[in-house]
Amino acid sequence: MKLKRSREYRVCHNCGAEINKGSLYASRSITIVSDPQGQSFNGGKDWVPFRLTQKVAICETCAS
Repeated sequence: MKLKRSREYRVCHNCGAEINKGSLYASRSITIVSDPQGQSFNGGKDWVPFRLTQKVAICETCAS
């Protein structure tokens, strides 16, 4: 995963370690809710399954 330098305090999603300002971290999105039966209209193009995602931070040790 590509690592970024943090501009604010964060907490690792995997291990709960602190990611201090200036430390390296990785970002990834996880699916919170997925409903293949419920559908939403995608910008006038097509119907797609409904899915809610959230971005989480992962510390440098968990990312490698």
